[in-house]
Amino acid sequence: MAITNFSAEETRILRKVSWRFLWFILLLFMVNFIDRTNVGFAALTMNKELGISASMFALSLTCFAVAYFLCEIPSNLILERVGARIWLSRIAVTWGIASTACMLIVGVKSLIGLRVLVGIAEAGFAPGAVLYMTYWFPQYHRARAHTKFMLAQPIALALGATMSGVLIGLDGVWGLSGWRWLFLIEGLPSIVLGIIAFFYLTDRPADAKWLTPSEKTTLIACLRRDADERDRRAPAGLVRSVTRVILSRDFLLICFAYGCLIGNNSALGTWMPQIIRGMNSASMPYWMTGLLTAIPSIGALIAMPIWTRHADRTNERFWHCVLPMFVGCLGWCAAAWLANPAAQLAGLVLASMCCVSSWPVFFTLPSMVLPPKAHAAGIAFLNVVGIAGTAVTPLIMGTMKDMTGTFSASMLSMGAFLVLGGAAMFLVPRGIMASGEDHVAATAPAPAATGS
Repeated sequence: MAITNFSAEETRILRKVSWRFLWFILLLFMVNFIDRTNVGFAALTMNKELGISASMFALSLTCFAVAYFLCEIPSNLILERVGARIWLSRIAVTWGIASTACMLIVGVKSLIGLRVLVGIAEAGFAPGAVLYMTYWFPQYHRARAHTKFMLAQPIALALGATMSGVLIGLDGVWGLSGWRWLFLIEGLPSIVLGIIAFFYLTDRPADAKWLTPSEKTTLIACLRRDADERDRRAPAGLVRSVTRVILSRDFLLICFAYGCLIGNNSALGTWMPQIIRGMNSASMPYWMTGLLTAIPSIGALIAMPIWTRHADRTNERFWHCVLPMFVGCLGWCAAAWLANPAAQLAGLVLASMCCVSSWPVFFTLPSMVLPPKAHAAGIAFLNVVGIAGTAVTPLIMGTMKDMTGTFSASMLSMGAFLVLGGAAMFLVPRGIMASGEDHVAATAPAPAATGS
């Protein structure tokens, strides 16, 4: 009876913590994704106005990903030292300033320079927020929290596309181009939220004035028990070092497949407005382009929770990772080959649904193929390879667009990436992915830099 009462009290306190933080972190993630991907919408008119080629635009996306990649780990180390409240606030304010400053772009050099600043400013936000959640939620409750974060991407892409289409239409208001209005208006919310975060977030349970002393004691005991349990389950030592385990053949193949998948997500998030615009009449209103661009994200928003729940119910991971990659390739091929705009859009919806749905399932694999002490490092390495994927695909998309004049070859190359990643998964012994017990979102951090 005592254990039951304690568990009920624990659940009540965790629910209170969720109501305090999760909605705010979700809002920050949504603004983060909008600021990260709105350059794709700005390119609809910015590239032509400033004479920026598709390959040079793609280079700016790659430079963003490289800057994000190089600064992510140092950013997390600083967060651990100075506290989440200060550092997450700093990240939000500075990425908002850098994103807003993109309205001052005058050519290729300033485009690349400012996108690098955006990458440096927001590096570490997603993993930092995930780390912050570990200060407040035990492992068994973290799955629900992470699932909400992962839903932030398709929600943000749908809302951002709709809003960006309207803002592009402000062209000429007060003498500013529509794309400059887009950067200005969409960059300001993160600055405001960053300032609010400084006063609203609390670093640790012991500092929470909104918890009673008994609630603090219960929550701290819960988190300590969770940490002790994980330490108890960990082996006394590993036969091989963590580095050698992570760099093993099987895990490198999984990471390669994940990089191909996340590279596709980046292409969908950043190039979708231009692809949609190219499929339809150039005279179509920009707000209509925004609405059409939102449709694939809405499809992904519906598909992801259904697919991940099915993966949990069946306790199967391999086909839940691989099948969407092959089906997603069919979506890209349909968008590239079919002549009817509606059919092409349906292909993009299929590609988006598949890429986003398999993404959280991939993050369960480190806990299934690596020993316990290598889980955290394995997840981080998987995330880093995903960021590397976002650095490669923009260059391929932009270069092929300049060479051929259309996005058909670019879309086929993204389909080929998915097939390549899926094929790599067939080289991984099936047995090591057949006995996982973690829920799909339990080990999945918040989204990495899947857009530029």
